Amino acid sequence: MDIWEKIESELQRLSVKTDSLSKNLLSDNETLIPHLLLNLEIDVIKQVLKSSVGLALFDDYKGANVVEKNGSYLIIECGDECLAFSTNPLSSLEAFKIRNSPMNAKLNNSIGFIDPSDTLLNVQKKSSNAIDAKTIIKDLFTEAVNLGVSDIHIQPRNSSHVCFKFRLDGMMVNSKVGDVSNLVFQSIAAGINTLFNIDIGAYNAIQESQADTKKIEVLNDKQKPVNLRLELNPLHVKFKDGTQKGKHIPNYVIRLIGSASFRSLAQIGLTDLQVKEITGFCKHNNAGIFIAGPTGSGKTTLAYAILAEIHNQRRGISVMSVEDPVEVDLPNTQQIQIKEKLGFAQALKAILRSDPDVVFCGEIRDKETAHHVCATREVGNTILTTIHADKSFDVIDRLKSTSNESSFAVALDTIAKTVSIIIMPRLVRKVCKYCATEIKVEDDVLFGKYTNYFDIRATLIKKESDTGCEQCSHTGYKGVHKLQKFL
Repeated sequence: MDIWEKIESELQRLSVKTDSLSKNLLSDNETLIPHLLLNLEIDVIKQVLKSSVGLALFDDYKGANVVEKNGSYLIIECGDECLAFSTNPLSSLEAFKIRNSPMNAKLNNSIGFIDPSDTLLNVQKKSSNAIDAKTIIKDLFTEAVNLGVSDIHIQPRNSSHVCFKFRLDGMMVNSKVGDVSNLVFQSIAAGINTLFNIDIGAYNAIQESQADTKKIEVLNDKQKPVNLRLELNPLHVKFKDGTQKGKHIPNYVIRLIGSASFRSLAQIGLTDLQVKEITGFCKHNNAGIFIAGPTGSGKTTLAYAILAEIHNQRRGISVMSVEDPVEVDLPNTQQIQIKEKLGFAQALKAILRSDPDVVFCGEIRDKETAHHVCATREVGNTILTTIHADKSFDVIDRLKSTSNESSFAVALDTIAKTVSIIIMPRLVRKVCKYCATEIKVEDDVLFGKYTNYFDIRATLIKKESDTGCEQCSHTGYKGVHKLQKFL
C-alpha cells in the first residue's frame, strides 16, 4: 500500500471529504502537506499523518533542546541522536535540505511533522508552500482591488513558471506578485479551488463559478467585499519536469465586479444632455434601447445604469432580464441565468408569457435571439439589449437581411419599429498625470483641416511617458474617459 492509499484510507475512516485534485497532489510528495494545510484543520492533519504514515509529531517533544531551525524545519537533540521536524515532511526537497544540515551525522533517519504556525520556527523565513500560497492569493486580490482592475489573468509564463497579470484600463500589465514556480502554483490553485468551490482536478473541463473576496479578507474602499466571476480554461502545457509533461493545467481569468458596476447615469460619465436624452426613453412604455460596442467598452455598466433609471421613472412595473452570466444582483428585477440548455432565444420566448413591462437581454448573439428581441418590442414592451458592433450603423447592418453570414436577417421595417436609440459607449485611456510631459503642437498638426475652427495658434498637450511610473504601472496611462455616441 503506497502513501496515498494509506492517507486516503485514514481520511475515509475519519469521514473527511477531499476533492478530485487531492489524489493528484497527494500522489506527489512535494505537494502533499501544502494541499492538506489549505483544506484540513491542523489537528486532522496531525492525526492523519500519525495514524496512516506513522510520522512523529513535534507536539510530543515540546521542551526539547532545539539545535537548528529555519522557516520550514527544526532539529532537536534527543539523547545521542537528533530528530528533524518539517512543515512538509514528505517532500524530497525538504529532506534534501535537512540532510545537508551540519547536524547530519547525528540525525535520525525519519522526519516528523511540525505545525507551520509553531512559534519556534523562524517566522521571517517561513517557506511552507501552503502559507506562501495564502499570502500570494491575498496580496494578488488586494493589489487588484486597490488598482481597480477589471480582470485577473493567471497563466503559464513558460514551462516552469506561472505569471499573474491584470487588465487595467484596457491594457494587460504584470502584477507585483511576480512569477511563481509550478510547485507553488499547485498550492495557489488549491486555494482558488477552495475560494470558488470548484473542482480543478478536472483539468480537461471548462468551468465557471462565482465568489467574493470576503473569505480572503480583502475589501474595497467602501469596506465591502468585491464580487468575483471565474472562468477556468484547461491549457495543455509540457513542463520540463518529466512527471508533469503533457498534463493540463488550469488557466484562470477572474472578473472583479464591484458595487460600482451598478451606478446611476450621472455617475458613468454622461453629459447632462445625454442623461436627459436617455431619461426620455426610460419614461416610455414602449422603447427599444440598443447598446453597441466591442468587449470592454462599458456596455453592461451602462445597461445597469439605464435599468436603474427605468425603475426611477416608472413605478409599479415588472422588469425581467436574461443574462450570461448574471454579474450583479439587480433590485426589483427578475434575473434569468443562461445555461447550457437555456439560451437567450428560449428565455426571451418564455419571458413574453410572463407579463413583463421591461425586458433586458444581455446580448444579441444569434438570429433567433434577434427576432425574439424584435417580437418583445412589437408586443408593447420596453426592450434593452446589447450587441457587438464597432460603429452605430453596423448595428443596423447586423440586424437587417443581407447576404452577410453575421447578419440576423431582420426586415428593415421591423428594425425601424424596434430600434428607438443606439448608444455607443467607449472607454478612452487617460494620460497619467504623474509622469506625462507637456509638448507644444501646432494647430495644423493637431487639428488638420479643422484649424480654422480654433483661435489658438499652438496648443500645449500632455504626452504619455515612454517608461511610465509606479502610479500607472509603467504604462503611461492611468484611468479612463467615458464617452458615448448616440444615434
